[in-house]
Amino acid sequence: MSDDQPETNHPAVSLRPWASLRYRNYSLLFLLSLFATTAQQMRQTQNFYQVYEISGSAFQLGLTGLAQGIPIFALGLFGGTLADFVDRKKLLLMTTGGNLIVAAAFAVLTLADAIQVWHILVGTALTSALNIVLNPTRMSMISKLVPRSHLTNAVSLNSSVSQASHFIGPMLAGLSLAWMSTGDAYAFNALFYLPAGAAIVLLQPPPRDEKARGQFSMGSILGGVRFLFSQPIVFAMVMLDFVIVGVGYYRPLLPVFAKDILFVGPAGFGMLSSAPAIGGIVGTFALLLFGDVKNKGVMALWSFLAYTAALGIFAVSTNFWLSLLLLGILGLANSLQAVMRQTVFHLLTPDHLRGRAFSVFNMFSQGANSVGATEVGFMAALVGTPGSLLFGCAVGAIVTAGCWMFWPGLRQFRSDGTAETNR
Repeated sequence: MSDDQPETNHPAVSLRPWASLRYRNYSLLFLLSLFATTAQQMRQTQNFYQVYEISGSAFQLGLTGLAQGIPIFALGLFGGTLADFVDRKKLLLMTTGGNLIVAAAFAVLTLADAIQVWHILVGTALTSALNIVLNPTRMSMISKLVPRSHLTNAVSLNSSVSQASHFIGPMLAGLSLAWMSTGDAYAFNALFYLPAGAAIVLLQPPPRDEKARGQFSMGSILGGVRFLFSQPIVFAMVMLDFVIVGVGYYRPLLPVFAKDILFVGPAGFGMLSSAPAIGGIVGTFALLLFGDVKNKGVMALWSFLAYTAALGIFAVSTNFWLSLLLLGILGLANSLQAVMRQTVFHLLTPDHLRGRAFSVFNMFSQGANSVGATEVGFMAALVGTPGSLLFGCAVGAIVTAGCWMFWPGLRQFRSDGTAETNR
């Protein structure tokens, strides 16, 4: 295992897929991310299934997304500011512990047969508030734990954790719901935060430049917003993700597809929920094997187009296996554009702004899911579940095609940032 402080002048060489894991602190952050994000995805899947089981309402599923989104937009900037001004290790411990408490509370309420939809909505909001601190704090540390030459590799590995959690979490949620009571499934979910906490205790992050970060103020809270608007390529990628993934956010409707369209039980629902992550893992490992992608703008645009096409076909599919394949393609496309966005963020963001910049990144990324969950729930109530996703397909295709034709700087963007001067 290499020293905790990575050298910044590491020579540019062809890296092995797991190169960044040779750095001890990064490997601990990797383990933290794996267990914490798996637990998050597991509980989100359990929550969606239980809400639909209790209410039988797509509208209530949309409210679950709204409960997740309100804290993101109300407190997101403050959460990222904490990551820049408060000890990051302490923040990781507090937010991970808070997630464990919420999971345990769901278990107790469910086992006591006292759980109601509003309990799940409140717990979802609390979890969202914790994660708007946890996620930017975790992401802001990556570039300080590996050399710059390893950054794309480290971001791809981090994305592989996210994709793996989207596979393992929903699958474990579906299996736990099928094999044990819902209350026991929540208790099982809570256990995943214990190894995450152990990784945080062992983590030894490098010191930060106290002078560069400045003083805490309202102006400092808005630093991430100013950064986003100062970088047009970053802004474009973030907005594309927010709009396209938002109007095409299919996950809250998977219980409806599983139960009323594809006619599969909890285990089938778990497979549907996990299928996007399989495609995401394929995409992430392809990036790990083939190395850095120079034309990041073109890769992102093609990925968005593939996402919208797969979404439209999935909306009208009534075959379980075809639906699984299409969900895999959705995950593949989403993982490719996500790595492009995150790598650009790490390359362009100074360390003293990284927490605030990633809080804005997280607001739009997670906000797309939350706003999208609300939008697809309302649209499903108006035009039906397939019609809701067809609407998202149409909007996504129009927006992506428009950016491709009218924003040449985006499709020309490369790792060296030359498109910014040609825009």
